[in-house]
Amino acid sequence: MNLIAVPAMGKETRPRAPGKRRRPESRGIPLDQVSPAVLTATRDVAFTLEQLSIEPEPEEVLKAVLDRAEHLEEQASGITVFED
Repeated sequence: MNLIAVPAMGKETRPRAPGKRRRPESRGIPLDQVSPAVLTATRDVAFTLEQLSIEPEPEEVLKAVLDRAEHLEEQASGITVFED
């Protein structure tokens, strides 16, 4: 099964209560449950960050991916598909 890693978005600032488990650093989401626009946006944002040698905070990356995905979905909604 293919999974896409989802980074943890923040650090705990308070001490945990005794017996409370720490959240995993990342969770796996099956790729078939991820929107194609989000996958494309993730690739586009990752490529751009790598090309510009930028290392933003995780929240900034998530916002950029979601903004790009929204833009791609808006573009796709105007496309008409003709089938033979």
